[in-house]
Amino acid sequence: MKHIGIYLILVFVVITLTGCSSGTQTTTGKAFVGGTEGLKMTYMPGSPPATIVDGGNSGFGIVVKLENVGEYNIKANDGYVKILGLEAGTYGETKYADFKQNFGSDINGAVKNYDGSVRNGQTATVEFGDLKYIPSIAGDLQQNVYAEACYKYQTRVATQICIKKDAQQMLNNNKICDVEGETNPQNSGAPVQITSLKESFAGNGKIGVTMTISHVGTGDAFFKDSVSECNDVETNTDRDKVKISFKPVQIGSANIYPKCTGLSEANAGSSEGFVRLYRDNSGKATATLYCTIDAGSVNSIFEVPLEATLSYKYLQHIETPLNIRHVAQQ
Repeated sequence: MKHIGIYLILVFVVITLTGCSSGTQTTTGKAFVGGTEGLKMTYMPGSPPATIVDGGNSGFGIVVKLENVGEYNIKANDGYVKILGLEAGTYGETKYADFKQNFGSDINGAVKNYDGSVRNGQTATVEFGDLKYIPSIAGDLQQNVYAEACYKYQTRVATQICIKKDAQQMLNNNKICDVEGETNPQNSGAPVQITSLKESFAGNGKIGVTMTISHVGTGDAFFKDSVSECNDVETNTDRDKVKISFKPVQIGSANIYPKCTGLSEANAGSSEGFVRLYRDNSGKATATLYCTIDAGSVNSIFEVPLEATLSYKYLQHIETPLNIRHVAQQ
């Protein structure tokens, strides 16, 4: 009987481990799946190959795999892949101008199910096929295949904030919640996030919220969500901008919108507009935003959800060497 008991325990452990390795994960207690990436880019094996030959003697393709590991659904026309470092005419590329094409299909993000399990995001490929290196060269050479993806993405942010009319209300009674201090913002899987959020009393029955927006991904740059091209140059005034919009906070029967200062392209005290992130010497980009919420009508203490959406165009790249071998003419 003892041996049977041990055997059953081992079987249970094996089944549990097998279930964990099947690609399903659980995120119980979290609002989102989480993570700091949108798309994961890779070249498909052999596309491009490590070596080709000159004179148009070998055909090949460049195939970029895009896996949506974040939580925003990308529409087919909201992103493109562009090949840089190669001259299209030299490789006989005539189908797609400037080595560029849209994603071609929707790429949905990961989804957290009601039971805490996760359905992984979708995968798509963008292919540049029927390529040949046309010129005949004097000797072997190497070029770099640089593929960049530019796509629209969003981050959803959720947290709980404490609502009190003023600092004297229920003085020293913090059993329910405390206005003064750091909250814990939760972000959907995405490369730009709200990484810090602090509450404070702002006077006149208002709650102050100070938040830090940060670029936490490994991509190259981000831009206003309305741009058509990800033009990563210092002079681009749409670079490093993120649009933020808040849902109204429900206090009693009223919907109260946060009023924020420092937003561009927004009305004074608006709850929607653009924030420019500034890069430090290490290249890390952050911005601080201050908003207030009018809680003057309340006479009790309670917590309410605060939700925001960050919208932007995101740019990232991968690269690999391509060896071109000269074939002697017979």
